[in-house]
Amino acid sequence: MGELIDTTEMYLKAIFELEEDGVTPLRARIVDRLGHSGPTVSQTVSRMERDGLLHVLGDRRLELTRDGWYRAREVMRKHRLAERLLLDIIGLGWADVHEEACRWEHVMSEQVEARLVKLLGVPQTDPYGNPLPGIEIDRPEVSVEVALRESERVVAPIARIGEPIQAEVDVLARFEELGLFPTVMAVAVADEKTGDVLIRALSDEGEDAHFLRLNVAFVPHLFFAMERK
Repeated sequence: MGELIDTTEMYLKAIFELEEDGVTPLRARIVDRLGHSGPTVSQTVSRMERDGLLHVLGDRRLELTRDGWYRAREVMRKHRLAERLLLDIIGLGWADVHEEACRWEHVMSEQVEARLVKLLGVPQTDPYGNPLPGIEIDRPEVSVEVALRESERVVAPIARIGEPIQAEVDVLARFEELGLFPTVMAVAVADEKTGDVLIRALSDEGEDAHFLRLNVAFVPHLFFAMERK
């Protein structure tokens, strides 16, 4: 399936995702996100800058141009529509649709995209709670990372699960096993020794409660529906 992957679109989408989660887009973060070597990322970013898709600022931050932003937005929209199709119509497992949609996003035409919107009934979010680009959702949200800086224990509905977590099928499967879906009321506490976060459904109480241990690297990409203090 490698021939279906568009490298430029992968990079645009990665930058879009970082900005969406409030993480500064840097080449080093693309290295981490995509698993590409540093020289490969630098070369690709330089080419994209020449093509007018982004700027490399003085502080090394990557900033999408107008053209780059619109193209990234379109790829992300197709990706999230594909996820809804795979889950809602085809019946692929919740933990598996993200990986498959990463292939579909690069080959979907605008005509198919428009048909999908009608077929799916104008969906508002992807299966992980992230809004489709072009859809405005009036919902306060705070990353678990930020929320736990302000409180030792957070109790709130899960708002959305960011793309880096979605890429880890085993982690998503654990979310699914414990019933930790968007809109579910959850409890989160930090492990001060490791920086990991322990999460459980609010309804899963008592001595036999089951926690998901979310690795510190993923903590900035899980969001709760709540106001920041």
